[in-house]
Amino acid sequence: MKSILILFTSLALYSYSNGQSFNPERADVKSNDLRKIQAMEMAFITKELNLNPDEAQKFWPIFNQYRNEIKGIASNKVSTDRLDKQQKMLDLRKKYREDFTKVIAQDRANRVFGAEEDFKSLVRREFQKRQSEKRQFEGRKKGF
Repeated sequence: MKSILILFTSLALYSYSNGQSFNPERADVKSNDLRKIQAMEMAFITKELNLNPDEAQKFWPIFNQYRNEIKGIASNKVSTDRLDKQQKMLDLRKKYREDFTKVIAQDRANRVFGAEEDFKSLVRREFQKRQSEKRQFEGRKKGF
């Protein structure tokens, strides 16, 4: 499963590592790639938390609401106090951990944020690998 996940992540991230500047015609492709990554994240977290279909049906709307609120805090340009933002995110995570326990057991609710970070790390490593491969390829191209 992890090898399939890495393969799909690689394919999705390829378009982001191709070094092109923003192109409105490619916006749809990038949006589609983002949806693919989000679907992979959903599969990854579902597997990590061992969610059954009933739990997943209840869990994902709560998680998506959490994600939207986290993005709102992170993108708030008004507050420049980094510690204040981190505290707000921590408070939000505590609130949503309680909400998750209404759907899944406490031990799995405690693992939600770790699974989220594990997926981000996986994507980050794959992206860095792609960037490194791209630089090596460009270096070989210049050498010919």
